[in-house]
Amino acid sequence: MTKRVLIVDDEANMRAALREFLERSGYGIAEAADGLAGLGQAESWHPHAILLDIKMPGLDGYEVCRRLKANPATKPIPVIVMTAVLDGPVSRVAYEAGALACILKPFRLEALLSTIQTTIAGAERRAKTIARREGNPP
Repeated sequence: MTKRVLIVDDEANMRAALREFLERSGYGIAEAADGLAGLGQAESWHPHAILLDIKMPGLDGYEVCRRLKANPATKPIPVIVMTAVLDGPVSRVAYEAGALACILKPFRLEALLSTIQTTIAGAERRAKTIARREGNPP
């Protein structure tokens, strides 16, 4: 099964570069140019992971992440925050909002790929554990 990644970033060049690299790496990709569109895409497309920029017009990445985690339909989707400034307060707020990982722009594509793979694998393990705990086979 092809893993799906949603890219939410207001920079078209960033979305295009990530799309090209991740498609070559075997992922299915959807894009959103702002937070509100990203919320809709996440709910309708059910990606395996979301790459989320912090600084966007309208809803910033923190608020998008909070809303994703407040919605039962999108809560289990792991969120990887992308930011140009990764200092203590930025990462703390991102993790408090529900992000599972933060990655500093500019980043090496191989490092991003590794983060995506690890994050999706962790989410799949958590889902199986929850299913077993609730008495449902994975």
